[in-house]
Amino acid sequence: MKTLGNKELLKMRKVGFLASRKISTLSILPTLDWAMKVSKQKDITIVSGFHSKMERDVLKILLQGECGIIVVLARGMYRKLPKLYEEAMLQNRLLIISYEKESVTRISEATAHKRNNYVREIADEMQTL
Repeated sequence: MKTLGNKELLKMRKVGFLASRKISTLSILPTLDWAMKVSKQKDITIVSGFHSKMERDVLKILLQGECGIIVVLARGMYRKLPKLYEEAMLQNRLLIISYEKESVTRISEATAHKRNNYVREIADEMQTL
C-alpha cells in the first residue's frame, strides 16, 4: 500500500461514498446537497475512489469545503499530484491510497472492485447510489 498525504485522516469518522456510473436523475440534487452539507464538517472524512461522474462532482464540492478526503485509487500511485488536489494537500485534508503497483496505469473491473471493497472496509458508514 502506498499513501500520499495525511494518514491521520484514517483515525477520523469516515463515510464511504460510492456511486454507480448510471444513477437516477432524482438522486443527483439530494446527493449534491449532502456533499455541500458534509463538506463543511471538519470532523468527518469522505472516502471514495471518486471515479464515476457523480463521485467526481461530489469531489469538486468536497475540495471547496473543510472535511477530510481519502481518495482510494484503483491503479498505481500518481507520479505527479493532480492540480485539483494541491490546495487540499496543503491544508492537510487529503490522503491518497493506492494498493496497486506503479505499473498499473489503467483501472480495470478487478481493480475497481478491489478499491470499492477497501472503501467499504475502512468506512464507518456508507453513502451509496
